[in-house]
Amino acid sequence: MKMLTLLLCATLLTTLSCGYKVVGWSSENYKTMVISPVKGSGPETGRMTTRLRDALIERCLAASGFTPVDDAGDLVLETNLQRYRENVVATDVDGRTLRIQFALSASFVLRDKAGKEIWKLDNYRYSDQYNISTGRDVYRDEAVFIQDNALDSIADLVIANITLAIDELESGE
Repeated sequence: MKMLTLLLCATLLTTLSCGYKVVGWSSENYKTMVISPVKGSGPETGRMTTRLRDALIERCLAASGFTPVDDAGDLVLETNLQRYRENVVATDVDGRTLRIQFALSASFVLRDKAGKEIWKLDNYRYSDQYNISTGRDVYRDEAVFIQDNALDSIADLVIANITLAIDELESGE
């Protein structure tokens, strides 16, 4: 029995020491980030600008060492949502939507408080297709939920790249 317990402990320790660990990252020089209101180019982007900014703020809080602030931050993220499209890709025999595609393009620029560009993602294009319920009463709610998932994916990408860019910048200083 002692041998089994010892073997189990050894296996557990080996598994836990595989090299992966949770690390709390934070910048030495940059603590706060202003996430400016998202600019939209065209009427089809209007409804998405606020939701994209909300997703960026949420991901900044959850997945970075930065604190989002309304003004006077160490960093400023500017976003321009150039295009948003929502297309029906597939319907059933009665014409109800089964699959929908969301596509958007946006540009992101991160600057320090002096206005110097630190990171840029120009003309990023996102496109994905999602299955959707055919029930009329849930279509719009489900579409909004799916849009939010897409915006969260974009925000994850942007905040992860910003974190990497700042880390690289500080490592090179």
